Amino acid sequence: MKRIIFLVIKHLFRLDPNRMRVICDWFIDQVRSEKDAEPARKKSSAQYWSEHLVPHEDWSDASESLNYFSWRNLQYPGYIELMPVCDADNLTVMDYGCGPGNDLVGFHEFSNPIHLIGLDVSNKALAVAHRRALLHGLDVSLIRLEEELNQIPIASNSVDLVHSSGVLHHVKNLPAVLGEIKRVMKCGARLQIMVYNYQSIWLHLYTAYVHQIEMGLYKDIPLLEAFRRTTDGPECPISKCYRPTEFLELMVSMGFEGRFKGAAVSLLELELMSKRFQAIKSRQLAKEHREFLSSLTFNEKGYPMIEGHVAGIAGCYEFRKAPPEPSNGKTLLGSDS
Repeated sequence: MKRIIFLVIKHLFRLDPNRMRVICDWFIDQVRSEKDAEPARKKSSAQYWSEHLVPHEDWSDASESLNYFSWRNLQYPGYIELMPVCDADNLTVMDYGCGPGNDLVGFHEFSNPIHLIGLDVSNKALAVAHRRALLHGLDVSLIRLEEELNQIPIASNSVDLVHSSGVLHHVKNLPAVLGEIKRVMKCGARLQIMVYNYQSIWLHLYTAYVHQIEMGLYKDIPLLEAFRRTTDGPECPISKCYRPTEFLELMVSMGFEGRFKGAAVSLLELELMSKRFQAIKSRQLAKEHREFLSSLTFNEKGYPMIEGHVAGIAGCYEFRKAPPEPSNGKTLLGSDS
């Protein structure tokens, strides 16, 4: 085994960073024994995200924390315009899946909300968010969610803006979560969501070509299962992606009205665009992916576009509660009975 590890490391140093990353992901996944892997597959989202907390740092002051906020957003060009934190003055804002508090900091620094609420399934994430809030002098209510209950311990009709970035594609029971989010929203409240986008370079090039064909990783499993493993770690229990029409239909069925605002592309996706023609020429790549890559256009910034939107991993939406159904003109007020 030591000899194998030595040869793999020696080979890695000859590769470009992108190729090194996917090989490392695969190698970690493959060398793990079945004994270790089986418990990992049974981990809950709360357990997983406590052990694999999204990237953060031990910031020494608010300036360092805010610098990290800016740096992280730059890794996804266009994201902050689609998921703004600057228009929440005098609002009660709830961040569903706040993690280590990145967007809570954004709302505090770039808006003047009345009240900030951060929810997460991970105690570790909430502890980091608490320490970070202290650096900014941020008064925030941090609440741990029970994953199986899907209940938000907040009064109904009490929130003006719900923000959820990169979280809902990881939840076990999305309809139950959406029902609770709808319950706590005031009439006229706004909901902004980022979920992984099926119509993306990440799925059609990074997963379907770079991983499954070029590197030969996850080639014998379904595409969406391979996608799950390429996003937030091979053991991430749930990681879904949605076509915009599919996600909009789901939200309408749950009593929301809204629109697909567009998508933000990751720097990794932009770096991989040099492989586009190589992928299109591959006879192994499924027709769907070849046609997607062939149909791309490019905007003035050079970002890949599909059907009028950036073809990035971060799909962004905006919703409001749909008005209640009319009661066929019947009313109890003024009744002659």
